[in-house]
Amino acid sequence: MASDNLRAGQAEWIKRCEKSFHDKFYAIAEDICKNRQLRIVRLFGPTCSGKTTAAEILISLFADFGKRAHIVSIDDFFYDKETLARIAREKGIDGLDYDSPDTIDGEALRRFAEEIFEAEEVHCPAFDFNEGRRTSYRCMSIDDDDIFIFEGIQANYPNVIEMLSEQGSASIYIAPQENVDIGGQVFVPNELRLMRRLVRDYYFRSSTPEFTFMLWESVRANEEKNIFPYIKNTDYSVSSSMEYEIGVLKPYLAEIIGKMDKNDKHYGDACRILEKISEVEEIPREFILEGMLYCEFV
Repeated sequence: MASDNLRAGQAEWIKRCEKSFHDKFYAIAEDICKNRQLRIVRLFGPTCSGKTTAAEILISLFADFGKRAHIVSIDDFFYDKETLARIAREKGIDGLDYDSPDTIDGEALRRFAEEIFEAEEVHCPAFDFNEGRRTSYRCMSIDDDDIFIFEGIQANYPNVIEMLSEQGSASIYIAPQENVDIGGQVFVPNELRLMRRLVRDYYFRSSTPEFTFMLWESVRANEEKNIFPYIKNTDYSVSSSMEYEIGVLKPYLAEIIGKMDKNDKHYGDACRILEKISEVEEIPREFILEGMLYCEFV
């Protein structure tokens, strides 16, 4: 009985956190829809902030307000893996860099943004992370008052703002912005994002934890240079810190870190994560329902 009560309490806890998260976007969507001329929304934030889920929430909310919206992931405009590898080598990075401004095919993105206002339909590329290239295109039919949500860490880079704001745009910043305190263990926003990324990259991007740790320093440097300085100019801001998230991540982190090379220079950092989450109560994946934030990471 005690176990059943615990599980029921965990499920309700998650639902309350998610409702608060959704309510913040309801207010934003309502405000944006008051401007009937606005057609471009730039949704941005650092890595593993919850941008993909936020975009899906906005699609649904805009529909409630009578607006059809399309998601455009700026990730779909990445150069192919050979080009990304060359760019990374030139920076001294061993592997693929998906975070810097010069990893996006700016000319292709510019053409696409122009076509939104000129054509009755556009073709948006789809980037396959496993193959490391754009593998297909999806056709979007366009009405004059449709909204386009450009989602990605790059959506607030100065060069991308220039491409997307000629006709006017609204910007939404999303990221974990509050600490999560579990039984006296405090997890700050950057820790939350690193743990999310370790799990997401391992299961969805075929990346080892060794590689994620290795890349983290350059990821953080890019954020400090190209993301955080521009937050103050954002129209709307939403925190994606979730009180429940450490319990969801715990079993995945244990599995991933357990497979690490003990001689890797980041193994000590990984073990400190495991030690810090050791007393956190696990939360079953089955409580993460469709549309919830953590569908994006586990």
